Amino acid sequence: MNDKKLKKILKDAMENKKLKTGAKEVQQSIKGTSLILTSTSLPISTADKIKKLSDENNIPLYKYPGNSSNLGRVCNLTYRTSIISLKNISEDEIASILNE
Repeated sequence: MNDKKLKKILKDAMENKKLKTGAKEVQQSIKGTSLILTSTSLPISTADKIKKLSDENNIPLYKYPGNSSNLGRVCNLTYRTSIISLKNISEDEIASILNE
C-alpha cells in the first residue's frame, strides 16, 4: 500500500468522522469498526487486548510500519496516535490497506 492511498482513506475517514484514535476510545467503540490500524509503538499489553477484541469481533488488524508520530502525521493529526479504528469504510478500501 502506498502512503498516498492510505493518507486519502484516512483523510476521508477524518472528514466524515469515521475515525477514532487512542486505545480507550477504540476499545469503547469496537462495534461498527471495519478496520483497526496499530503503530509499532503500541504497548504490548494493549496490543494483546486489541488483538483479542479484533479476533472476537472479526475485525481486520493492520500493523502500520511506522511509530505513533508517523501514524498521526499520516492522518493529518496534530498529535501522535498508536491506534486508529475506521468505521464504515468500503471492502475495497480495507483490501487495499491490507494487501500492500
